[in-house]
Amino acid sequence: MGVRTTSQELEHARAIQDIAKARFPYPTRGRPYLKTYTNHPQRTMGVKTPRGIVVYPDIVVVRHPENEVVILAEVETADTVTADEAHEWKLFASLGPLYLYVPIGYADEARRLCKSLKIPIVGLRTWRYIQGQDRLEINDIFTQWTGLEDLAPEPLRGFLKRYLEFREREMAS
Repeated sequence: MGVRTTSQELEHARAIQDIAKARFPYPTRGRPYLKTYTNHPQRTMGVKTPRGIVVYPDIVVVRHPENEVVILAEVETADTVTADEAHEWKLFASLGPLYLYVPIGYADEARRLCKSLKIPIVGLRTWRYIQGQDRLEINDIFTQWTGLEDLAPEPLRGFLKRYLEFREREMAS
């Protein structure tokens, strides 16, 4: 994991909070069953790996009250868009759909790392604070659509996934 100075750590924590509010403002009126947690400056929602180790992605969106992972997000700073950090992205991407937020100017490097390490992120975004306005700007670089079925509550979600897989097989034959 990259080492941040105190000012970088403060900016990182602020960016996590602001990105969570802007992009993952759950629960909402339309999705009251989702809940967003941030793990900076304090850990609030861990995710268990298949080996039983608990990890703490920057942003965790769960289906509430089951606490089933729906979305994960990692927010990086200029000094943490590295191969070492990318190994953590790979782990997180294996635990749920992962969105990666990197500073403006680092999208190409993040994409290169994801490609070389075969990290299946579902979205890449850039972020920055607009100087003099104290406002966060987020730019969508790409999104791998996971489908509306991923947002449906159980048992409907399972039914929709099986139906769509069946329909895809039928159309292919």
